[in-house]
This record gives sequence, structure tokens and C-alpha cells, in this order.
Amino acid sequence: MLDTIFATKLTMSQGWTKAGRRVAMTRCRVDNNIVIAQHNLKDEAYQIFEIGSGNKKLKNMTKPLASKIKKSGFLNGVLKMRGVRVAPDELKVGEDIKVERVLTEGDVVDVQGTSKGRGFAGAVKRHGFHGGARTHGQSDRMRAVGSIGAGTTPGRVLKGKRMPGHFGTDTITIKGLVVLHVDPQTQELWLSGPVPGSFNSLLTIYKTNGQKKIELNKKASGIREELRIENEELKKQDQISETK
Repeated sequence: MLDTIFATKLTMSQGWTKAGRRVAMTRCRVDNNIVIAQHNLKDEAYQIFEIGSGNKKLKNMTKPLASKIKKSGFLNGVLKMRGVRVAPDELKVGEDIKVERVLTEGDVVDVQGTSKGRGFAGAVKRHGFHGGARTHGQSDRMRAVGSIGAGTTPGRVLKGKRMPGHFGTDTITIKGLVVLHVDPQTQELWLSGPVPGSFNSLLTIYKTNGQKKIELNKKASGIREELRIENEELKKQDQISETK
């Protein structure tokens, strides 16, 4: 069973349920999930399929990867490639995976991404320290770390001490988010709550076996079903006129 899909973080928004409760949500879009290669395993029950995601010019990729993608029948490059373990007959090389194939409304998912890079940060910002006292002549020590260890024993700073340093760009997984809305036309995906990473960053979404139905008020949340129905009817009329 295919339970992994890659998406791009678009923006954060908010919606309202039918009960009138406000829900924070993240809008994502599934871009270019293509099956590039297949690798056989000793275990015949599973195989590894390489899935590429994101959009990138083919000429800007390395020659080995570009030739690999061309052999699979694609003309566009990808930003990220990752192996996914699924049953042998579930995917085929050259296939494009759509969001509705993996996820539906009410699915509970785990979302993995890279947190925003914040450069070199102090201990107050990096670890949430409270800082020192604002009195007794401490004019420049309010955001200092303070004491970092004992004196003679052990005579050194222990490993793992929370200190200033590089903050961000960590791989973070947020668990237990719910799929609020899936749009097959635009390939958009709405998730309940925030996810790691900046806008336009890549996310890996893992489907769990859980289900949690959150019914959105579509009109209040900005989902316009009427326009979608009109567009579908116009497409059907165009197809009928072309056949005639």
C-alpha cells in the first residue's frame, strides 16, 4: 500500500468547522510525484521505487540523474528523490502519483520537513532560556547563558550543554495532523495545524492508519464548490463539441 507522498508547503491559513470552531491549517500542493526507477529486494513481497518530487529544469540536474529521468519518460527534472517501499504491482516506472490516490479527507498523517534556518542564535532564542535578572547593575547580561558548569570538579563543560550555536535546518516530524481538504483539480492538500519549513519547501507526508473526521464549513473556509461544478460542466460541453 502506497502511504507516502511529497508536497510543497504553500501558506498557512484558517478555516471553520460546521460547529463554528476555528481551525489553523497549512495549504500544501502535490507537485510532480513521478516514479523514476525500481529496485528489487530479496524480499519479494516489497520493492523500492524511486519517487521524484518538485519542479526543476532538467538541464540544471547532474547528467546521471538527467539521463535516468529521461529513460523513465519524463522531460522535467525534480528537486528531491527518495525511495519508497511498496508492493511490486502497486507502482510502475513512468507513472505520476496524484494526491487523491494516497490521501482522503479525514486521514491522520505525519509530516516531515526541514525547519527554517535561523543562523547563529543565543541560548534565549535557541533553547528558550529566561535570561538573567534585570537589576543589580546587570546592564549587558540579561540574555547571557550564565554559569555553564562547576569549577574544580569536573573541571570541564559537560557534553550536551545547551549553549549558543547554529539554530534551525533540522529534520522535524509533526505527528497526528488531519487532512481537512483534498482538491483533485489543483492537487492542493489542506492539513490541520502548522508544519515545519518555510514556504515553498518540500514536505514528506506519511499516511497512518488513523481516521479523524473534521467537517469544514466549505463556504466559510473558502472552498467554492459551485465554481468547480461550473468548470466541470464547461469541460464536458467542450469535449462533446469536439467529438461532434
